Amino acid sequence: MDPVSRRFMWDVIADISTRSKESTILLTTHSMEECEALCSRVGIMVGGSLSCLGSIQHLKNRFGDGLMMHIKLAAVLSADVDHMISTSPSLEGVATLTKDQLVNVCASLAKPHRADQISMDHATGYVLAESLGRNDYVRVRDFCAWWLSEDRFEAMAAYLGQSFGEPNVLLLERQNDLSRFKLVGAKHSLALSNVFSLIESTKTDLHVKEYTVSQTTLEQIFNNFASQQTQEMGVARGVEKVAADDHYRAMP
Repeated sequence: MDPVSRRFMWDVIADISTRSKESTILLTTHSMEECEALCSRVGIMVGGSLSCLGSIQHLKNRFGDGLMMHIKLAAVLSADVDHMISTSPSLEGVATLTKDQLVNVCASLAKPHRADQISMDHATGYVLAESLGRNDYVRVRDFCAWWLSEDRFEAMAAYLGQSFGEPNVLLLERQNDLSRFKLVGAKHSLALSNVFSLIESTKTDLHVKEYTVSQTTLEQIFNNFASQQTQEMGVARGVEKVAADDHYRAMP
């Protein structure tokens, strides 16, 4: 069904059920988008049995697995790069850095392990690795911008680990200045008010440009239940079971 027709059908169903409050409609669907748009109560079936029933918010509270947090850090400014160059003797007066020089500079900045992060497999270091592969050098300003971005990411990740406990903070995805975390743990520590308060109190210091916090989606909850589904091995009533090695025979 095309989006326009689907929206029209949703409006018809909503008008009959929720607005007039004179009818009850039972829907069966695999679309969680449809559920959230139309349903006041949702049940999920696994193996032919009803596994849960309740409002969408109840299911999220009861079966949700932590919170999802998207954080976008502010871009490094040219002034920040200038300050780093002027306060780092190993960078002052240098325009480019070779691979060996990068190793030495990382060591002089007290973080030698970052030299290993300049690789095609790293979420942000690949940019410098591409420059090395193409030109055999990296521009100092590009290196400084990357270095400061890593400092900000590490500070933010450390703060989350300190606030919620390192085992409870899982990095799911990172792409340049955008990171996606999963927060797990006790429900009282994951109260939305607590999470927002922790981020807002250090938003400026952590260079957080924007962020979102959300509960586990209904789609994820549905998939968690669906993963418990085992293949049905029984035979429907009125259907004869045929052995695997039997051959089809023509009916007389």
